[in-house]
Amino acid sequence: MKSYGSFGQIYKDTSAFLTRFVEDQTTFYRIPLTKYCFIKQAGLKRDWPNGWIMKWDVINKPTSNLLFLEMNSTDVEDWVGNQSVSGSVQLIFELPSFNDSIILKNLTYKTKGLNIINNYDGGKSKKKYLYGELKLWKIKERVFISSLINLITEKPKTKQQFVLDSNMIPSLSFEQYQELTNQIDSTRQAKVDIMVEDLVETVSVRDSLLEIEDSRIKDSLRHNPYKGSFRFWISKLNKGVYSRVTYAINNDSLLIKKGPYDFIYLAKNYPIDSIYFSKKLNKNEKVLLTNIENRIEVDSLEDSYDNLCIINGLIISFSFESAKFSKEVTVSNYYNETIAYVIGQVNKIVPKKYRIFYDKKILLKMQLQCDKTLNEN
Repeated sequence: MKSYGSFGQIYKDTSAFLTRFVEDQTTFYRIPLTKYCFIKQAGLKRDWPNGWIMKWDVINKPTSNLLFLEMNSTDVEDWVGNQSVSGSVQLIFELPSFNDSIILKNLTYKTKGLNIINNYDGGKSKKKYLYGELKLWKIKERVFISSLINLITEKPKTKQQFVLDSNMIPSLSFEQYQELTNQIDSTRQAKVDIMVEDLVETVSVRDSLLEIEDSRIKDSLRHNPYKGSFRFWISKLNKGVYSRVTYAINNDSLLIKKGPYDFIYLAKNYPIDSIYFSKKLNKNEKVLLTNIENRIEVDSLEDSYDNLCIINGLIISFSFESAKFSKEVTVSNYYNETIAYVIGQVNKIVPKKYRIFYDKKILLKMQLQCDKTLNEN
């Protein structure tokens, strides 16, 4: 798991992690800190509103220093839809000036000069605890840090740690900090601008987003008729976290990507998508692709299949293209034999962790329950 635009990464420091434990408290995974730096002659505004500390809350203060230990979910690569990094964490220490070293022991939530945001498992009310210790020391112009800081919550039970062992930490002046944050903001804004431009360009030629969805294939085929070999893509939507995993398959290769589901109907190859997996198809896998093409060509698939009793859940969109036909299908919590056949063939090609869930027994049971409910009403 990598981060981009982080202070630690800019200084080629890849050893600063937030260690996050899963429920059993024995297994864990590590998320790189996205802001990890020591800022000289800097402090916080007196009117700071006790929320997430932003760059404009940091001021020039000759008698103070700031230490940032932060994991901001939206600054972690592949954060969209990634439950593992959900819940940003920010620790900021406002420290007095020191010449050689400073040691903080018996840390708690009430430690003077310590500002904490722990949004792991949501911002809902829960019992929060912090304990541990921290040491900073200087060798000429370099600053080093050691720490063992535990962030604990109860109801729900969570545990996170900031463990550092004589790490050199990026040391910035107040001016350098401001310059670096401005550079990161500019990079982030450039990505947002690309997204907005793509959306505006698409919407400008349509009266509504609904018309874009209904007409995009017709327009594409009319202006640029597809004459190539059979290809298709599948997008598995997760509306709860606004993400989609897309499987793009042609007669030569497989590509699995992840991106925001909002753009599923606007751009199959949206630039913000992250590539999770890719491979060339072997001879046997190409046979599976031919089998899918033959099945789709003769099947009279409808545009959509829906379980009207479930709003979110399992939502999968399909787009099939060849020189002979094109078909689009969206399946929402509904079982269809041909769709099951397609997913079954795809699951033979993709790695185990990317297999698409499509359980006949469960889906048919939900459909029967829905039919019963609708009939009763």
